[in-house]
Amino acid sequence: MQHVSPHRIVNRRGKEMFENLKRDSAQYERWYVDPGFWIVAVYRFGVWADALPTPLLRIPAWMLYRILRLPYIFFRVHLWAGTKGARIGPGFHLIHPTNVMIGSGVEIGENCLIFHDVTLGTAGQTLETPKIGKAVDIYCGARVLGGVTIGDGSMVGANCVVTRDIPPASVILSAPGRVIPRTLSPVARNAGRESSSLIHETNVPKSPE
Repeated sequence: MQHVSPHRIVNRRGKEMFENLKRDSAQYERWYVDPGFWIVAVYRFGVWADALPTPLLRIPAWMLYRILRLPYIFFRVHLWAGTKGARIGPGFHLIHPTNVMIGSGVEIGENCLIFHDVTLGTAGQTLETPKIGKAVDIYCGARVLGGVTIGDGSMVGANCVVTRDIPPASVILSAPGRVIPRTLSPVARNAGRESSSLIHETNVPKSPE
């Protein structure tokens, strides 16, 4: 069995990290000022740090990774690298990176795009996590839960909740909101009475004492 030196492993992993970052940066108009790119860059560094061959290298690099990811708190982005973290292909694009939850074990293919307020994770008691194909766009407010597979080239519309497999080249849309008269809603009618009573009470002139 051929022995591979730690130096060669570090170089190979580092080359992979920079190649992925190059493809990530191509998705942004101005990557150097976009927080989405830097969040992904820190994740890439964490993947590299976790793959280092010796504890002498891995532990300090991992500690630095944990420090670098502290700004995630302000953006409310949950994204971990490492053996138990997410696995994300190159060309990843985070748009408006706030309130984004990408759970441990989630797999995301190449050239995917994710908007804000998106959750990718487990569903209920199951520990299975989603597998997102290549060139998938996931729009704001979407939830992809459980061990589902989103096929290549698909689009998950805003506020969708996906709990079953989606074939490639599909578009998933949430149910449109319904417009009904206020009189058909018991809650709205009761709220209307309370509002009318309150307005009436405030408009009634007080009797002189």
